[in-house]
Amino acid sequence: MKRRVLIPFVLALLIMAALVPATFAAPSFDTIIDENEVVNNDVVVFDGDLVIRDGAIVNGDVTVFNGDALVDGQINGSLALFNGDVVAGPGAVVTGECVLLNGGVSTESPLSGCTAVQSFDFDQDWLNEIPGVPAMPELPAVPEMPAVPAVPEIPVAPIIPSPESRFRNGTAVFFGILSSSLLFGLLGLLAGAIMPNQLRQIVTTARDKSMVSGAAGALTAVAVPSLIILLIPVSILLIFVCIGLLGFPIMFLLAMGLVAGGFLGWIAVGTWLGMRLFGRGKGGNGGDHIIRSAALGTALLTFIVQLLGVISFGIAGGLMAVVVSFIGLGAVALTQFGLKPYPRRPQPSAPGNTPDAGKVDAVLGTLPPEI
Repeated sequence: MKRRVLIPFVLALLIMAALVPATFAAPSFDTIIDENEVVNNDVVVFDGDLVIRDGAIVNGDVTVFNGDALVDGQINGSLALFNGDVVAGPGAVVTGECVLLNGGVSTESPLSGCTAVQSFDFDQDWLNEIPGVPAMPELPAVPEMPAVPAVPEIPVAPIIPSPESRFRNGTAVFFGILSSSLLFGLLGLLAGAIMPNQLRQIVTTARDKSMVSGAAGALTAVAVPSLIILLIPVSILLIFVCIGLLGFPIMFLLAMGLVAGGFLGWIAVGTWLGMRLFGRGKGGNGGDHIIRSAALGTALLTFIVQLLGVISFGIAGGLMAVVVSFIGLGAVALTQFGLKPYPRRPQPSAPGNTPDAGKVDAVLGTLPPEI
């Protein structure tokens, strides 16, 4: 199988080696006029030789560029060669002019009148001397441009909103406030239904320890984002050390905890407001009481804060939202999402384990029996 493939391949290489020189060889552009042949027009040859054999007649001018002319016949016209030589045989006849540029004449016949020009020598007397270029006159100084006066500002016409646009904008803002209040009321309803005991714990801490909760909330709002920012280079370093993506889940959990704590703190403050306004005291079911207070109080708190923001151009509403958020977030952080009370209560110990239990029993034993 290998021989069948190798033999045709070697034959193809040999054929190519034989054809390459012939391919790159210069083509033949020689023009030959055979014996006793008559040409009744001009002959022009480019990059080749011209051969006019004995007895041949050319009735016209002959011009050869970059080639030689071997003339042994008759030329009834002019002969001109550029960069070539003329070799004239015994029967060479040129009836017209014979001019050679950068070439020579070699003749065996009485061919005369051929002029060979090797170089051009011109007489310089007829050339006039070129006069010198006159110097340019000095240009006059360009006068300074006068200062362009300041363009007065175009007064802007104040945009006076139409009463319809004011009403439309006010209606849109009111419905935006109402929808966000209803949304937060729904969140408060879900929080009161899912985690009523934890919500009571957070509300109690926010009510009893408002200053402490506010300070803790401010510290938490600053500390958690700072911790997340510090964990970014640590997480990248852990990835390069090939320990894994341990830092990114921690950052995600911290961010989610901060967001959840903020919402839950807002709901807790709203529940506190709802207990003050919509509470029934000791009557009714306790679970329904906390759910109703969370839903209505959170919706009302959101409505009041956003309405104050619209009235005061965001100043009073923004300050109130910051204070409420800090108190609620601090209460959530102090109670650990309502799982533990704050302040911590000491665990009661068993009566038999107290150090004074034996003394109390001894004193009771000395008392007289009741009559």
